[in-house]
Amino acid sequence: VYKRQVIMSAVTVALLLAIDITDKALKKVGKYPLTIQERQILIDAGFNFQDIETINQEIKSLKYND
Repeated sequence: VYKRQVIMSAVTVALLLAIDITDKALKKVGKYPLTIQERQILIDAGFNFQDIETINQEIKSLKYND
């Protein structure tokens, strides 16, 4: 019975660490300006320079739960 408790405790700690790492990574998502490749995709889709700059400004203004 003692071994099961130790294993369950270790699994719980590992799960909590995984959740914490994932949460920190997700908070960083979307906080960077468009890459050159993303800009090219938008240009190929018919967006102009002003549209792309507007999108970048929108990205910068997004609020995340920090």
